[in-house]
Order: sequence, then structure tokens, then C-alpha cells
Amino acid sequence: SSRELEEPFWLKPLWLKPFWLKPRLLKLSRTCSRRGNPMGLVAARPVMADKLNEMIGSADVVFFDMSSCPYCRMAEKALIAKGIAFKKVPIADYKPALAELTGKTSAPSVWIKGTYVGGCNDGTEPWHGVKPMLASGKFEEMMK
Repeated sequence: SSRELEEPFWLKPLWLKPFWLKPRLLKLSRTCSRRGNPMGLVAARPVMADKLNEMIGSADVVFFDMSSCPYCRMAEKALIAKGIAFKKVPIADYKPALAELTGKTSAPSVWIKGTYVGGCNDGTEPWHGVKPMLASGKFEEMMK
């Protein structure tokens, strides 16, 4: 009967939780905050979204890049081969805002005049992707 009235252990403050659960909860909270936990980023979201929008509008072609990504290198080479100027930006600082805006956090993330056009080979629409768009002429068409 006293057990029925007792609050479940997961609702208690961390210092009252069983000893075996504390390390797991601490690890989970750190992991969630690194991965863009919505509860941890409530105050930062508007600022982050503003920074992202400012960056997207800073050039005709904006290329969010990750240095270790082979698809970034392929897309970059394709743009350079076509003689298209672009602004390269490290994606790490913008991942949570990009996830909110596009539903994707993968690199590369390419934008033409404020419009998301996907990554190297694909995106959120069937016609997205730097390489397919360059092959079809859609990339240059959107730059006009």
C-alpha cells in the first residue's frame, strides 16, 4: 500500500534515483543535448534559425560542407568543373537548424538563391542533387 503511493523512480530528481540508473541518465542527457534535443535548444533555436537564414542568403550558391565527407568532395568537384562559384560553410554549427528546415542533417547541403536543392546525388525532391541537376541543366536554370 505504501508502495502504491510512492512516486515512480523515474519521476524523482536525479539525486534520488537508484545508483545504477544515474550514469545512464547522465550519459543520455549529454547525448541528447549534442544531438539537438528540442528541450535543450528551445532558447537557441530562433538565433540558430536566423544565423542559418543569414548564411543561406549570403551567396547565390551556399554549400554546407563536412571535411571528411566523400560526397561533399564529389559535389564540390562537379561544381568547380562547371565553373560555378559557391560559398563553402562548415555544416557542424548549422545541423540542428538544417534538420528543422529540411528534415536532413547530411552533408553536403546545397542551396541556390535560398532554395534547398539537396546533396550530391539526392534531396527531398526527385529532381534534387547537385550532380543530377548539373547533368539536366536545372542547376544553371535556377541560378538565373
